[in-house]
Amino acid sequence: MSHSRVARITLVVAAVSTSLLLVRCPTPPDGEDETIVLPGGVLLEMVWVPAGTFMMGRYAGEQDGEDSEDPQHQVAFSSGFWMGKHELTKRQWTAVTGTTPWSGETNVLNDSHSPAVHVTWNDAHAFISQLNAYTGLTFRLPSEAEWEYACRAGTTTRFYWGDDLSHTVGDDYAWWFYNAWNVGEEYAHIVGSKLPNGWGLYDMTGNAWEWCEDDWHNGYGGAPVNGDAWVDWPRDPARVLRGGGAATDGPYARSAHRSLNDPSLTYNCIGFRLAR
Repeated sequence: MSHSRVARITLVVAAVSTSLLLVRCPTPPDGEDETIVLPGGVLLEMVWVPAGTFMMGRYAGEQDGEDSEDPQHQVAFSSGFWMGKHELTKRQWTAVTGTTPWSGETNVLNDSHSPAVHVTWNDAHAFISQLNAYTGLTFRLPSEAEWEYACRAGTTTRFYWGDDLSHTVGDDYAWWFYNAWNVGEEYAHIVGSKLPNGWGLYDMTGNAWEWCEDDWHNGYGGAPVNGDAWVDWPRDPARVLRGGGAATDGPYARSAHRSLNDPSLTYNCIGFRLAR
């Protein structure tokens, strides 16, 4: 085990006869990294998010807050969970599926270390099914509560780097309207090239919108308080998106901001991040 600031686990997934060999640490400490080896030696890094509680939604009087972020409410996680260190990349997507759904689309960066975009919510689920079959693990989309908890990383401000009311600090942490779309770089950029949040997660704000498991609801009245995904039956026609993208300006990039899309629709700045 490494004794650097962030300890690491390597989860080796390799074919051994007809079974898979899994080598891992069963009880990760807070802040642990996990590296999973995908087909072709492609690496997937996960970060352990600790158990705890947080206040979900906009705080009273938050600049640019919206009604759909009310009421602010406490969510308690009785156990931690793994969250993708980065948005899923094109390289990782192709390693598992052998496909390139972004090919031929406009405003897409031709770099395998940029987010896998032009993927629907349904596509994300199909990818996860293939990934789970290969690894024998139980990857999934994060719940909306897990996403916001991981994004905030213990902060209570508009962004995980502070309130930044004039949007003068965020360029160091996010690819968003001010340093991407507004300067002609109208695409999601290479992951991990900005500063991370306090839990070592990159691009939680900006770069690519991220699918969550939850159905869309216009507010938090009746939302789960244990971190579970809020899913209706029959399912609502829209799913939750979080985090903003390369075209998103400050009001819509806040940690509390919520958006939605049809699970069969896609866009050049929509991708996802894995949880487990």
